[in-house]
Amino acid sequence: MFVVAIFWFIQSRFHIFDVKLGGAQQNTETDTQENIETTSTLTNSVEIVTGANTSVKVNVELADTADERRLGLSFKKYLGDYDGMLFVYNTETNAPFWMKDMQIPIDMIFFDSQGFIVDIKEAQAPCTATYCPSIVSKKSYMYVLEVNSSFVEKNNISEEGSLVLHIESLN
Repeated sequence: MFVVAIFWFIQSRFHIFDVKLGGAQQNTETDTQENIETTSTLTNSVEIVTGANTSVKVNVELADTADERRLGLSFKKYLGDYDGMLFVYNTETNAPFWMKDMQIPIDMIFFDSQGFIVDIKEAQAPCTATYCPSIVSKKSYMYVLEVNSSFVEKNNISEEGSLVLHIESLN
């Protein structure tokens, strides 16, 4: 039983094995925002306000401890179209990011303590064996949202946008 529990934890956290747990089949090629909103088990989400009457909802996994932030999306092979990871800091910072052990390219959206977008880094590629640059925001931030590469372009997100948190609890 213990081995099964460990396998389940590793699979649900890192998706490193080509198996789906829970019996539900998922068509990763045709995910849409509606499918993700109705089938996602994530309870935390954010809205990125992109205009006077428009916003984009993203289901998020939180990285609000030092260990969670250090691991980030490392080793994940798949991220749903409207899923992401929200990095949460206690105070504004300008700590660099890197893409060590990443499997997929991502967009990164940096928000200040008031929830306003202060920087956007699009199409950040995973590190290679010989090259792993630091990714640094041009301004201090308190939240960073990592989403699939091209998300920013597809959803018309710009530095005029802002963040609304729908988070159950933070550590």
